[in-house]
Amino acid sequence: MADLYIFGGAAMALAYDSRRATRDIDAVFQPHGIVLDEARAVADELGLPHWWLNEQASAYVAPGGDATAPRVFDHPGLRVAAASPEHLLAMKVLAARRRDAEDIRFLVNHLGLTSTEQVLALCAEIFPEEEVPGRARLVLDDVFDDS
Repeated sequence: MADLYIFGGAAMALAYDSRRATRDIDAVFQPHGIVLDEARAVADELGLPHWWLNEQASAYVAPGGDATAPRVFDHPGLRVAAASPEHLLAMKVLAARRRDAEDIRFLVNHLGLTSTEQVLALCAEIFPEEEVPGRARLVLDDVFDDS
């Protein structure tokens, strides 16, 4: 049985139907070698880049896990869970990339959050050891100014 936990753009598209496309799938998965081998086979078959499924952003997964991650695919041999909206929001805020502003806005609305302070408190709850970068507040200020 292979288990994948997806986040980033793929989770936004599959679990929350908030975007149409993403260039790759950010994930953590087990068993590692088998999943990578199968992903390469899919890449060869479909003409995708070999990095279409990758663990490059796995350092940004919350250390305490994500108990409320919804299952988005369940099939014999493969289970896929997507990051919960709370975890996605915290990851995107900590990354503090302007290109994530639309995803942040969507997640803030999805969760019913109404202030920068609520978002920062959520980030501290999910990533207690991480300091939110100053540029994240600028992104959040833009999100709430446009709401």
